Amino acid sequence: MIQNETLAAQLSAANEDTLTALANKGLYKRAVKDIEGLTAEYVETDDTIQISVGDEQCVIRFPFEKSTCSCPSRTVCRHILGALLLLKKEVPEGLSLPHTDEPQASEPSKESHDLEPVEESPKKKPLEVVADDALTSEEISEIKSCAKHSLSLLGTLLARGLVRADSSVADALELAAVSAHTAKMADAERKLRALSGRLSDCIDRRASFDIHIFTKSLCSCVSMLADLKQNDVTSKKLGVFRDTYESYPGNLELLPIGHKEVVRGEYQGSVYYFLNLDESVQPRFLIYSDLRPTFYSQDSHKRPTQTIVWSLNTSLTSMMYSKLLLKNAKLSGEKISGSSATEVVFTSKAELNCPQLRKLVITDFRELAESAGYNREKMFLIRVNRLDDYGFDKHTQILFMKISDRGGRTVTAEVKYFVENKELVEKIEEICGRIKDTEDVWTMLVSARIKDGVVVLNPIEFYDFIEDMDFHSFSPSTEITTVDPQYAHVLLKLISEVESSVVRCVRSGLSSTTENHAPLIEKIKRCGMSGLAELAEQFFASADSYRHDLDKDAEKVLFDASKLMKYIILAENKLGKISALYNMDNELMEE
Repeated sequence: MIQNETLAAQLSAANEDTLTALANKGLYKRAVKDIEGLTAEYVETDDTIQISVGDEQCVIRFPFEKSTCSCPSRTVCRHILGALLLLKKEVPEGLSLPHTDEPQASEPSKESHDLEPVEESPKKKPLEVVADDALTSEEISEIKSCAKHSLSLLGTLLARGLVRADSSVADALELAAVSAHTAKMADAERKLRALSGRLSDCIDRRASFDIHIFTKSLCSCVSMLADLKQNDVTSKKLGVFRDTYESYPGNLELLPIGHKEVVRGEYQGSVYYFLNLDESVQPRFLIYSDLRPTFYSQDSHKRPTQTIVWSLNTSLTSMMYSKLLLKNAKLSGEKISGSSATEVVFTSKAELNCPQLRKLVITDFRELAESAGYNREKMFLIRVNRLDDYGFDKHTQILFMKISDRGGRTVTAEVKYFVENKELVEKIEEICGRIKDTEDVWTMLVSARIKDGVVVLNPIEFYDFIEDMDFHSFSPSTEITTVDPQYAHVLLKLISEVESSVVRCVRSGLSSTTENHAPLIEKIKRCGMSGLAELAEQFFASADSYRHDLDKDAEKVLFDASKLMKYIILAENKLGKISALYNMDNELMEE
């Protein structure tokens, strides 16, 4: 019998759906046939199990995606699936993933705001939901139990802080994600797995780790889990495991406009950017992503393999100079499906200097401020009127470009340096030199977001041959121009201070954080943000209470943090656009 409790519990929870998700249905069926008549011959180490499957040697570790095999495949192969199936038979009887009791009635709270619980009365209100959700009481019980256990893990993480977190915490979150998968909690699985990955980045001190993003992801996960734990459960709240793709009406005519190789963190592959030539349909910018986990490969710096899709007999990269006509295309928002039913039925030479593309080129950067999301990226084509400055900041490891539009308003494009994207940084730096040294008209394909009240761009592609289009005009909306932008800028700074306090708490842990927040709260009240002041006071009070309470309840602090962060995100989205416009115009006036 298997002695490693973590691996044993993981194997116990793994079912057909779990194992199929690691590879595909076909490989799973082959693995089942492969192990017929075989017995498990294995050797355990501290964190792995070495097992023979036929002529191949497999090393099984947690999570299962990180398992390896001696066969040529660099993905989860049929031998690994077979090994998992064999090892499942070696799990001690009665062993399962950590399981908690059914939660009691939610405790009502007047201050709960966005996460206000619903009082439950088991005698009057059974756990069954409406018929179209088709969830049984047993399924709901499992969901609530999984949510409760996951919240307990996150509470422990907050109490200890990131500075004391180690790989075992990331593993526990990954295990919780597996439990969520078993309970068909698709959104919870994604959020927990993302937290586990980001926590691993933090522990490994990777440059890609951003504690602000981690904190917001943590609070978002808590908000969702708290809803599942405290309130009625429906299948809609659980989400779906895969994006829902809808058939595109008629044929989809695509103009390739960019391609980027991605080798960073735990994923590698290619992202392809297209313009939908049908001007009556939104969104106009579409992408096809072929990203694969790097832990499938023993060499994480290995170049991504060439993408072959849509019945092409060559790689998609080689077709990026051709206009493509797709039959039976499927879309989910801006994402194009790689469905085998989709096929390229016609190709012709791509002409990027075309009216459909030129019409979309932004010449007034105020349009970016109004259309971009706060820390949510959106694609744009922009005209570079002037490159004011560029360089590499050694402290932040960021290559920056300061770009002006025709009105003199500026935005900054940034590329974070990683070992994996060294060539990309060097290429963009070379292009910056060309823009500076020539009088050519340059256009950029970028993704834009608003960060800290300013527009930040991420460059994707550069073009020096796209002509001007005179009739692309823009005027800020009334909603933007009627609000005092300077006041919005001040409010955004206060909100950022509150967010930073939450971030410091997550970094240091509840037991270590001691700050006097009274002056900040008073400043917020004077600015008229009573809602923010109330939520901030509640969070700071519960965090302070945790340090002095013998019966410590980190989950209470978690809930208060999630409610506060939800307010912060909404406020940032509303005020960010106004602040970005203010910063542009203010910088212009200073010049």
